[in-house]
Amino acid sequence: MSTIDKQSVELLIGRQYAGLLLFFRRKVGDKELADDLVNEAVATTLEHLRAGRISQPRQIAGYVFRVAMNHWRNQRRRLGERPERRTNPDIVEELAANTADDADCQASELRRRVRGILEELPTRRDRELVTRFYLNEDEKSDICSALGLAPLHFDKVIFRARKRMRELLEAKGFKKSDFFGLLLSCVG
Repeated sequence: MSTIDKQSVELLIGRQYAGLLLFFRRKVGDKELADDLVNEAVATTLEHLRAGRISQPRQIAGYVFRVAMNHWRNQRRRLGERPERRTNPDIVEELAANTADDADCQASELRRRVRGILEELPTRRDRELVTRFYLNEDEKSDICSALGLAPLHFDKVIFRARKRMRELLEAKGFKKSDFFGLLLSCVG
């Protein structure tokens, strides 16, 4: 190794090694694997440097980076080719069908629960407003004329009905932010 080569290696380890480790730890998401990849890349780079395969030793950090990226790609490729990680396509289809059935059951149960909560609203007008406005998507003007409400009064009434509905949902364990999503689940 010439003097320039030693200086380049010292610069890498002194200034850029920690940055490379940090970068790969973030990229890979596994501290130990990232450390191994960078250390292996440094070792490979030193071997190539000693063998004279690195034409620009001053850019050794970039070389280590590329080698570490190649090691990571190879690692991912090896993990992807493991036969014990493969499954029968028929099993995947069966799981997908079961998951769809489970999702349908959960959606049906959710609709039942939300409709039950709708029925718990204290007044018939609240139930009718929430159902017509959110579930049936009736026009505000149609609801106002059917219930004899002025548009501004409608806004106040629907606001209070939504508030009562949210309170009931929260009492049943739902989050305040779930309100519109739960109402949409009832449409199906």
